[in-house]
This record gives sequence, structure tokens and C-alpha cells, in this order.
Amino acid sequence: MDRDRDGRGEGAHAPRRDPVDDAYHHEIDDPPTWDDDTYAVTGPVEAHGRSLDLGLLLLRLAGLPLVLHGIAKAVDMPAFTQEVSDHLVGGQAPDFFAWLVMLSQVALPLLVAIGLFTRPAAFLLAGLMSAIWALVVYLDRDYTLVGTQGELTGENALLYVGLALPLVFTGAGRWSVDGLRTGGRP
Repeated sequence: MDRDRDGRGEGAHAPRRDPVDDAYHHEIDDPPTWDDDTYAVTGPVEAHGRSLDLGLLLLRLAGLPLVLHGIAKAVDMPAFTQEVSDHLVGGQAPDFFAWLVMLSQVALPLLVAIGLFTRPAAFLLAGLMSAIWALVVYLDRDYTLVGTQGELTGENALLYVGLALPLVFTGAGRWSVDGLRTGGRP
């Protein structure tokens, strides 16, 4: 009787699963299988429960309120362009930067929310919000770290950075367009 890598006989291990569906992800409660299709170069592929995918979905959706900021800027674009022209970098090309910020605040959170090109979109979103915090809040003449009511100055921008950065490293998860595109690979 041949022994598998786990020491059990041929019929003793769990039935073989479809490698297309489960080549990269396994649930925590799945029985262990030892075949070459599910063994990565450095060891077994990651194992996680469905709660991780739910958590990543909720994290992606948490950035959607930023779309409302972009829409508000689009509704009154001349006033936003004037506001941008008052700042250090925006004064060089206010129309360009106003449109760039407005379109980025609409498109990037939508891409992250549906999970399409999540890693690059989250990276650009974190960069955009970091730049907004640095140029609008930090370089302000009367910058204080803590506001009058105990809030961190510019905390909204920093919150969006904090929501986007984990997605740069984790990706969107299986419940996303990226998950459908890549067959569930991270």
C-alpha cells in the first residue's frame, strides 16, 4: 500500500478538490491535503476563514464616503479651483490639480470598493490623501497638532490613508472583481 506524504494510505485522505477554485485559498476548517497543486514554493498556501473576506469587503466599502467629497467638488468646480489656487502646489496649475483631485476622489474609492485594481488604486488613494494632508493641513501657517475639541488636525485625510494602506498589502480578497479576475489569488 502506497503512503501519501501525510503517512496515510491512498484512500485515507479527503477527496481531491478542484485546483482552479482552491489553488490559492483554503478555509481553516478544510481537511488537509498534500498534493503538488496546492503547495507553494515556500510552504502551504495561506489558510483563512470567510471572515477575512468579509473584513476586507467592509474595509473596502469604508472609503466610499470620500466619493461624496469628490462629487461636492464637482458641483462647485470654480470655487474648488479657486481654493486649490491658494495653495503652494495648486497655484502652479489650479485647473489641472482641481480636476485631478476631484476625479481621484471619485474614481479611486469606487475602484477600491468594487475591488478592481485594488492594490494600485489603494496605493494612489493613500498617496493622494497623504498629499492633501501635507499640503492643506500640515503646511498651513497656523498648524496645530490637536484641534480645539481634541481632534487630530486633518484626521479625515489621515483616516482615509489608514483605510487604504492595509489594502495595498492584502489586496481585495475573494469577494471582489480582482478575486474573480485572478481566480481567487491574492
